[in-house]
Amino acid sequence: MQNTENKLIVGIKLNEKLRFQLDESKVSMKHFFENNDPKFLQIIQINSEEYLAKITKSGVSLEDLENMCMNLKTMLKMICPKFIITDNAIKIYAITPKDRI
Repeated sequence: MQNTENKLIVGIKLNEKLRFQLDESKVSMKHFFENNDPKFLQIIQINSEEYLAKITKSGVSLEDLENMCMNLKTMLKMICPKFIITDNAIKIYAITPKDRI
């Protein structure tokens, strides 16, 4: 039986360069990551590291995960047009309720 409280996170680790570009992004782009809206990107902490990520329930299809990766890259390109994101920089994490993101 699937635990509906488990989450999958598709994200990229925040480093100084990315954080600077997020801070310097246009005001019109801030809603893509500042409002903790699950439709957009969220800044979350996993094991003392921060990630810019999309969050979804567990049990999604491979196609949905691919779409989330593409969505992450598209939003990040809109927010930080000068930031270059590679596919191997995107990570997928499984988070259980005890991890408390």
